[in-house]
Amino acid sequence: MDYSVAPIAVAVALAACVAVVGMPHGGLDHLFGRAAFEPYTGKWWRLTFAGLYLGLAAFVVAGWLLIPALTVVLFFLVSAYHFAHADGRSGLLGLVEGGAVIWLPMLARPADVAGLLAWVMPGGNQADVLSVFDQLVPFLWILAAVYSAQIVLLIARAVTANSMVCVADAVRLILFAAVFALLPVLVSFGLFFCGWHSTRELATLARRVDVAQPWRGFRRVILLAAPRAGVSVVATAIAAWWFAAGREVTPVVVQAVFLGLSAVAVPHILLHAFAEYLGADPFAPAGVPA
Repeated sequence: MDYSVAPIAVAVALAACVAVVGMPHGGLDHLFGRAAFEPYTGKWWRLTFAGLYLGLAAFVVAGWLLIPALTVVLFFLVSAYHFAHADGRSGLLGLVEGGAVIWLPMLARPADVAGLLAWVMPGGNQADVLSVFDQLVPFLWILAAVYSAQIVLLIARAVTANSMVCVADAVRLILFAAVFALLPVLVSFGLFFCGWHSTRELATLARRVDVAQPWRGFRRVILLAAPRAGVSVVATAIAAWWFAAGREVTPVVVQAVFLGLSAVAVPHILLHAFAEYLGADPFAPAGVPA
């Protein structure tokens, strides 16, 4: 892969943004774990939560090592669901919108995406990944058509119903499409994940912690999230250093970011879905942490 596409500065900047903004929005997962498991396991909720959470993280890492092709497909699907859910979208259309950060670069910048995946997947080969992308092109164009149709429908609703919400959604989808198609993959992913998804998730948590004063809630979220987010970042950095011997720095950083992110993201996503299913809210008035 051409290193000009993903210079070390861009890879390090992405890693820093994920560490500072991305990881903290999952740093309160222990509170969701307590709300979900304590009613059933009592004082053993910490052991239950840690065992399941770390077990899932280890399972994801093992998947990257043993069955990388299947793991990347499942991770993409789970991520698309999570991004869509965070934006209030659901169903197949939601998956198309939430997964645009994945499938649109595959269509517009296939060599870049294939090169990154070759770095992330142990033993990956860019040419092999590109051959798979070639077979997916018709499907990717269908996704692009569905995405475009959604923009047209939003604009039509904005005109007929004078809805500023539809205007905002249409503008968002157009801007996302431009960013994903035109910018280098690491840059577009960083802008979306850190600048949009993680930032909005932190803001949502801040409002849930303190409805009256979200800024005070934001400070509390950061204080509560920092220790566990820091541990995740340090663990990822140590793992990257361990496997970095004899390799170029840029692919090591990229691999560390995406493997570390996926290892944390999958249990994070499943935990929140499980807590939502149970109606377990750690930020109910009686349960908001001091």
